Amino acid sequence: MLRNNYLMLVLALCITTTYAQDKLWEINLNEKLYKVGWIEQTNDGLILAAGDKGLMALDNNTGEEVWYNEDLKSIDKNTFLSIPELPMFYVEYTSILGKKRGVLINSSNGEILFDTKEKEYKIKGFTVYPEQAMILFELVHDKIRYLMKFSLRTWKEEWIASVGKNKENLLQKAFGGVSFVDHPPQFDQNGNMIIGIGEEIYALDPKNGGQIWYYQANKKIKALVYSPINNNLYVGVKKSKKLIILDPWTGKDITPGKLKLRGYMIDLVEDDDTDNLILIESEGFNIIDPATNDLQWKKSFKLNTLTEVIPNRNDYIAIGKGEKLGEMARVDANGKKVWNAKINGYAYFNSLTDKGVMYISTERSNIIDYETGKDVWKKDVKFRSIPAVTYDEQEGRVVIFENGKGYKFDLETGDIDLFAENVDLEKVSRKTPLQAEYVMNKGYFLFTDQHVSMLSNQGELVYTDYYQPPSSSNALIALGDFAGSAVLGVDLDIAGSIENINMLTDLSNGVYRSNLDQNGANQETSLVAGLYVDNGYAMQPVLEVTKTRYFNSQQTLDHHFLVTKVKSDTAPTKHSIYMVNKATGKIEKEIDLLDKTPNYLVDIVDNRVFVNQNNELLTSYQF
Repeated sequence: MLRNNYLMLVLALCITTTYAQDKLWEINLNEKLYKVGWIEQTNDGLILAAGDKGLMALDNNTGEEVWYNEDLKSIDKNTFLSIPELPMFYVEYTSILGKKRGVLINSSNGEILFDTKEKEYKIKGFTVYPEQAMILFELVHDKIRYLMKFSLRTWKEEWIASVGKNKENLLQKAFGGVSFVDHPPQFDQNGNMIIGIGEEIYALDPKNGGQIWYYQANKKIKALVYSPINNNLYVGVKKSKKLIILDPWTGKDITPGKLKLRGYMIDLVEDDDTDNLILIESEGFNIIDPATNDLQWKKSFKLNTLTEVIPNRNDYIAIGKGEKLGEMARVDANGKKVWNAKINGYAYFNSLTDKGVMYISTERSNIIDYETGKDVWKKDVKFRSIPAVTYDEQEGRVVIFENGKGYKFDLETGDIDLFAENVDLEKVSRKTPLQAEYVMNKGYFLFTDQHVSMLSNQGELVYTDYYQPPSSSNALIALGDFAGSAVLGVDLDIAGSIENINMLTDLSNGVYRSNLDQNGANQETSLVAGLYVDNGYAMQPVLEVTKTRYFNSQQTLDHHFLVTKVKSDTAPTKHSIYMVNKATGKIEKEIDLLDKTPNYLVDIVDNRVFVNQNNELLTSYQF
């Protein structure tokens, strides 16, 4: 069962009293595991308990043991790696001989699918390729990189191939599990796998991992694009004035001399509408016809600080991002300017809408009309940080909230209306990574891990609360939660949740990430999610989620779980898990804790909390 919708919080805990919930089951694991260091939930719903004497999986409904492995002792929680959409995970442990070993495990039955044994491989990353029915794992051993093909047909390792010496950058050294593959596999007409790593290209036989050919550029490869139209492989090298074309079957350089660039290579992207290639360089951009490898325009279109070109039906939107002044232009199919517009500040978000190009910069935000190149909004909207974003399904409009103001934006007409202002949220500042969620018939839930507020459809503040975190430590911040210089690649003070940028991009592309029906459970059974692989005849299901299970959990979408420190003048400070009603802000359920660093899981699919008490007593509560 797909667990991507689970909110999992893993911190160490001790329960004193519980309120308003039912205890489903309780089991003491001291005899079997001695001390339980951590618990985790697998993609198929089982509860993993890692102890000093082994690793156990328990049925989340009954607490009964499903499988147990006494060899997997004292596993470091930091090595746990769940394979998304699959009943599979990876962990590392130290063997009796003192050797570090990694194992890939089938979570449903405990079967070890891959064991690094004495090789001491470390998994750095992986990608699932359903059409090729494989997972491609990235391994490192003794400073050498390896790729491992794991078959989703046989559930076995097929081969391991060396792909050169590992050269870790600062990010990889700081956060060990970072992918070393810069350009993921592309498959040519023969099915051969082409991968780019740094300044190197490897062509591998997918049947056995054998190297077919190898190419090394003099600098890092910025772009690697395979075109099935002419069976050519296009290579763009950093700060190179030449676009290289290789024969994907041999690796031979077949570049015609006429493809010399006027400036330095920035990027090469595919235009899905025309099958052409967009060549972006420091001196402008041009179009390559892959059928002939000719540049279609005699002169490239130049734009200052050009960084991005977006295909738009029969023409192109060129975007230049300067830190203080940017520029945008519409260019026709012949490379001629239709219009251009200046943008104050650094435009960190640009996306096509039905009406025009929406941008958000550090100075202003607006929509540039496709036809005229003029502002659609009569008055600029200024965001001091990345705004919180959601979608109102009933009104069919995007809701944007930032700096005490709420806006409703129509993607079709481009109209934007201010519907709320001077909204004072409890302890929310410009740097708070606030997110938003539409709640049917109620309004807009604004939240972080510790902030909860409700804004009505009419712009009235229903409630706003802040719950003090159990620990004041903020030394570790998830990279995916915040946008700033590290994420955007510029030295600018931009704060907020990067998830809001992803939401805006999806909405502008017509992908409405609407919440499921929140009006109660629905017993209808049909497939809503799953992973499928090509078995040679048809797409075979590997893991599926049914609508019955999905919709039976809908009441949990009405609630927000958090852990907080509770101070009192008449009693000792305590820590609690709260289940807060999103519509009203009321605390409907709670579990009181003693330890300020609790170890528990919140499963919002089955609406349960699993608690590891005193590192031995595992309890499941039904909210």
